[in-house]
Amino acid sequence: MAELAEITRMLRTPLELNAKAGDRILIITDTAMDPILWQGLSTAAREMGIEPVVTIMSPRETHATDPVAPIRRAALGDDVDLCIYLTSTAMAHAPITDALVDRGQRFILMEELTPAMLAPDGPASADYHAINALGGKLAAIFTAGETVRVRCDNGTDLTAGIQGRPGRSIAGLPLRLRPDGGGGCAFPDGEAHVCPVEGTGEGTVVFDLTAHSVGRIAEPLRLTIRKGMVTAIEGGREAEIWNGILRKHEDPNNLNAPAEVAIGLNPKVTPTGSMRTDKKKYGTAHIGIGDTIALGGTCHARLRLEGVISAPEIAVDGRVLTRGGRILLD
Repeated sequence: MAELAEITRMLRTPLELNAKAGDRILIITDTAMDPILWQGLSTAAREMGIEPVVTIMSPRETHATDPVAPIRRAALGDDVDLCIYLTSTAMAHAPITDALVDRGQRFILMEELTPAMLAPDGPASADYHAINALGGKLAAIFTAGETVRVRCDNGTDLTAGIQGRPGRSIAGLPLRLRPDGGGGCAFPDGEAHVCPVEGTGEGTVVFDLTAHSVGRIAEPLRLTIRKGMVTAIEGGREAEIWNGILRKHEDPNNLNAPAEVAIGLNPKVTPTGSMRTDKKKYGTAHIGIGDTIALGGTCHARLRLEGVISAPEIAVDGRVLTRGGRILLD
């Protein structure tokens, strides 16, 4: 069992990278999260001369769902310097994030965080400046590229257009998502990604490691993509869960794919079944479906779901960037 002092020490890192003494931070959490996490984060903030405000709500029904209205209003207040999502569902692609970016405000994504992720030699202990340096090289290739291709022995073979879409390195450090807007990062973190042009995706994606709302994958989750839309989701229990979520929250734009192609950069990640860290594992890829607004795309969808491929080959305009769990630029 992790102790509060250890959790507090590890949670100084994201604050040191993204805040300063005198700032006010708003921590959004919910009752499905271990309380030691918000306790440690608020303690770390106070030790650093940062004023924490903690808000607690019931868990949201799905990923990409906004917090309750009073918390949303508080987060968008002029007196909040940094908003931290410490929730059991991912809000990176919820409307609140678009609003924060529009207002020029900053945020850190810590959804699905667990005390185990804050172990001294775990993903929170990575060298984020080194991760960002590698991520910057990959982001530059994405930015200059026209086509991305993802292949894997598990049956994955996907192509999509990326011309005109910026690559980004997300590595625990502040990142402005638009020149005139706000932005943020995640923690634990470590990925380089690009948001493909809507309507260009073609092929098959097979998730074999972890997926949103599923956890660790027992039977591969297979997506067929035609003209930028998912046309079939097949597999076992995992496919049943995803199909059920998509039926319950029906929106044609939920099937936009790929909404993101990303390369994991964090060498300290050991898979646990949580998307917070599994999708950041060095040499993996995660691919999203649904909303792309937060990444600079044009598809506004009710949902955003992602899954992870453990050892993909990813190429941009024929240049291979990853293969067999290795990043070839590293």
